[in-house]
Amino acid sequence: MKTLWILGDQLNKELAGFKEIDPKKDIVLMIESKERSRLRRVHKQKVVLIFSAMRHFARDLIAEGYRVDYREAPSFTKGLEEHFNKYNSTTCLVHEPTDYFISKLFDQKINSIDKLTKDVLDKDFSSSSKIKFEENFSKMYDLIDFKLLSEEPLFLVPKKDWGNYLTKNESWKQDKVYRRLRKEFNILMDGDRPLGCKWSYDTENRKPPKEGLHFEEAIKFIPDRITREVMAKIQEEYSDYFGETDSFSWPVTRKEALEALNHFIDRRLKTYGDYQDAMLTENPLMSHSLLSGAINIGLITPKEVIDKAESAYHQKKAPLPAVEGFIRQILGWREYVRGVYLRSMPKYEKVNYFGHQRSLPEYFWTGKTDLHCVATAVMEVKKSGYNHHIQRLMVLGNWANLLRIRPQEVSEWFLEVYADAYEWVVLPNVLGMALYADGGLMSTKPYVSSGKYIQRMSNYCDSCHYDINDKAGEKACPFHALYWTFLEDHRGLLGSNPRMRLMYANWDRQKEENRDALLKKGRELLKEAKAESPTSSYSG
Repeated sequence: MKTLWILGDQLNKELAGFKEIDPKKDIVLMIESKERSRLRRVHKQKVVLIFSAMRHFARDLIAEGYRVDYREAPSFTKGLEEHFNKYNSTTCLVHEPTDYFISKLFDQKINSIDKLTKDVLDKDFSSSSKIKFEENFSKMYDLIDFKLLSEEPLFLVPKKDWGNYLTKNESWKQDKVYRRLRKEFNILMDGDRPLGCKWSYDTENRKPPKEGLHFEEAIKFIPDRITREVMAKIQEEYSDYFGETDSFSWPVTRKEALEALNHFIDRRLKTYGDYQDAMLTENPLMSHSLLSGAINIGLITPKEVIDKAESAYHQKKAPLPAVEGFIRQILGWREYVRGVYLRSMPKYEKVNYFGHQRSLPEYFWTGKTDLHCVATAVMEVKKSGYNHHIQRLMVLGNWANLLRIRPQEVSEWFLEVYADAYEWVVLPNVLGMALYADGGLMSTKPYVSSGKYIQRMSNYCDSCHYDINDKAGEKACPFHALYWTFLEDHRGLLGSNPRMRLMYANWDRQKEENRDALLKKGRELLKEAKAESPTSSYSG
């Protein structure tokens, strides 16, 4: 008898393990691990999403004739022990975990806590709770014969192939990888050339919002009995976790995920392209797909999503800039950041190019700040577990970088507050893209800006306490002074960067009294921020 252990982000029947088991003889094991879910205090909706989707997946497998052992256990270790005490399984099949540290344990077949502590923990771990979890996890190898299987089709590029895409002696820039994947998977191609003769329509995806914009609402799913039971459990047992559950409407079954995909492709993709970088106070979702949660737990695959989007172009349901812009987020970014994660861990999680050491202010959890853009983004994620990519990058990430927050505290916050957050996607996006903490491994320049970018791409400034047109006065938008102070303080690291030369030239052309006023204001703001009493839940 075999056991196929399915993890909470592997909820897909197309995984190889299902082809290696006999539904009538072998067992599918699923474990709700309290220890794993308490590794960090994530958004309540993330726990609801994973546990509800797992329970629905188990229900559907049983309906199809599979034997399923579904367990709520204190830990994976305890769940596995109980399972193997009950069933006479000789082998445990498990697909490649997305988490680097768990994957490493499987790869190395560690058999003792002493070896684990010596070879892994001292080098790679920064969180005491993670150490405890992995110590317990390692005990399983004394009892169980594990067989590790490929994670396809949860990703297009297998883990083993990333060494061919991101080599040690070449630049790891996204555009190069994206073009190669387009060719290899024949996506939006006309022979050897891209459709429309352009690889990227990024410059056409940056239109600022205008009056009278209308977007079709995203589809929402009413929680059924299973989801309501999970919500009640989370409210009772995870009351100290971030966020609210009342608005939970994520898809929790493959049927719902496909419905969400089809709704987006048929009714919302056409308006996605032009305004994918825009932000509106009254309409935070705009035309964003909201599919990341479903894709990241396996309910639908990236290939399915890409194929649907490409078909929409050929069927004239959506223009090429919208389709390419959306596909770029999945093929260009989702695959790419996973490759960066796989190729650069474990050192990557500790990067800190600028040496920033400050702590996150309390309002990153409460939203109680006069900065309307930051408050809006925080309150939205608190309510729904979601912000779109520009809110994450150019509002929250930008602001954290300008405040000189320690990168690991920022990435931990992103892991805690988003329902679609996992280490493989968060660490590169936050440390590399948002904070430039890797010194340019991913990005050609830091994504920092003054308040003018936010004014151009949103209507946030219309309702803000601060005056976007005031540069250094009492009510000046804090983004202005902090941006220029950031550039001045990091001139030694950024001054020779070709993509930063224009910014430094603009700064150097300003009158000396203007520069002095901005730097004075920036120093005051940094002093005020440092004086605040943070209440971070980060414990790394």
